[in-house]
Amino acid sequence: MQQIVSIVVKRRDKRCNSMQDFRVAKGKRKDGFTLLEMMIVVGIIGVLLAIAIPSFQKARTESRIKRAKSELQLITAAVRQLTWDTGKWPNTAAYGAPGSTEVWGLTPSSAGLVAATATYGTGWRGPYVRTISEDPWGKNYFFDPDYLISGVNRIVVGSFGPNGVGQNLYDSDDIYVILR
Repeated sequence: MQQIVSIVVKRRDKRCNSMQDFRVAKGKRKDGFTLLEMMIVVGIIGVLLAIAIPSFQKARTESRIKRAKSELQLITAAVRQLTWDTGKWPNTAAYGAPGSTEVWGLTPSSAGLVAATATYGTGWRGPYVRTISEDPWGKNYFFDPDYLISGVNRIVVGSFGPNGVGQNLYDSDDIYVILR
């Protein structure tokens, strides 16, 4: 059996005055990409994805933090207005004595921001906000009259942040606005 070897022959075509490639092996032309070329392309795409995905995730997290801060500013304004009108915090405690009762969701009427119960009295002029959505991580915003910051209890409105850990478990990714 005769061994067929693919040889590229270049010859000058006198009619069209150009160089042409001819394949001698079975008269078939070899088209497509080699395995090595495909592996190089896949490797390059992998490197680009390895660079792009962490950048995208970081930008998405930063965007969520900015959204939470913006929403907290609106909620803070509503809490201040409630307190000025009624003399009470969202936990129904008097302004001068905020107590230690946290409100883990500011949407119910007991919080006094969207609607109010009779406990707020005739001074209530709300609703102070139309709705209060969940934070960007799917958790409720909270009111905490004894949030511990650097060893001092502060009155805050906040979000448990990206990790969602909360309810008296203070950590560094909580996002909050100090009211007093």
